[in-house]
Amino acid sequence: MNNPHFNQFLTILFVSLSISLGGQSQINKKLNYGVGIGLSWNNVFNHLAGAKFDPRISPILITTNVQYIFDRRWTVLSELDYIHKGPLNHDINYLVLSVLPKFKVFSNPNISLLAGPYMGYLFRYKARGIISTSDRIKKYDVGMDAGIHYSKRINENFNIFISPRVELGLIIFSQSQHISYQLRAGVEF
Repeated sequence: MNNPHFNQFLTILFVSLSISLGGQSQINKKLNYGVGIGLSWNNVFNHLAGAKFDPRISPILITTNVQYIFDRRWTVLSELDYIHKGPLNHDINYLVLSVLPKFKVFSNPNISLLAGPYMGYLFRYKARGIISTSDRIKKYDVGMDAGIHYSKRINENFNIFISPRVELGLIIFSQSQHISYQLRAGVEF
């Protein structure tokens, strides 16, 4: 791909993951990794022209994560997602990087609240079957991600997790902002 911003994004991502994976032997008990899939219910709001769109359910959400465990209550979850966003008749595909502090607030040690920022890189915008290359569409999306994370140990090496989330775009990416309700599930090791 010849896009310099995308290449910079991938370079930063690669270096960050290399550093975190390279340090695993020194802090093995403090790092967990995970992979998962999910569904998202997507819509847009705050449209500049006041247009209304029908929401869409998308089965395309693939996630990987690294968790750094500070103590028994605090963890920082860093995720890299491929996600299909957008309302009905729109294919909006993002690569999303999130940094989400997790805090166990309930008496159940398997449940955490999480919230934090995300940055997404748009690599395809298709409306009503036509791929758009308009300059009006921003390549980057910035917003907030919040939800609940439930993790259950299934053996010494693996946990399963389920995580309902809401992702709220804070900038106008085309002519509107987006909102995405997500349900993620996967394994942590």
